[in-house]
Amino acid sequence: MSLAANNIRRKGRKVVIYDRDVKLINGIAKEVFSNPIKTLARVCTVKGISVFDSTNTERVATHKLIMFYDASITAEKWIAFKGKYIKILTVENCCEADEIINIMATERGEDSKVINNA
Repeated sequence: MSLAANNIRRKGRKVVIYDRDVKLINGIAKEVFSNPIKTLARVCTVKGISVFDSTNTERVATHKLIMFYDASITAEKWIAFKGKYIKILTVENCCEADEIINIMATERGEDSKVINNA
């Protein structure tokens, strides 16, 4: 067992990975999160790190997560952690070994900025 895997088992935090879809409910667009994947991850907040997301747009990462490999976890998924939804920016299969993945993610700006409600 690798050191990273041992760390995840011992100190991993519970996170849930979701698919996100936008559906019309009574004529209003609502987000619907489905297909939960419950797992453990080491969660770190980061500052000043820019990454390119799946659309080749530069974004600022706010979180780094290290978790066990799961091929279904992609940049189209969202992470629920401590009552917040975090958008996955990049997923890296560490050493292409199919054991550990490193995820760079960003907290949702539209939920954290008061100016967006104006």
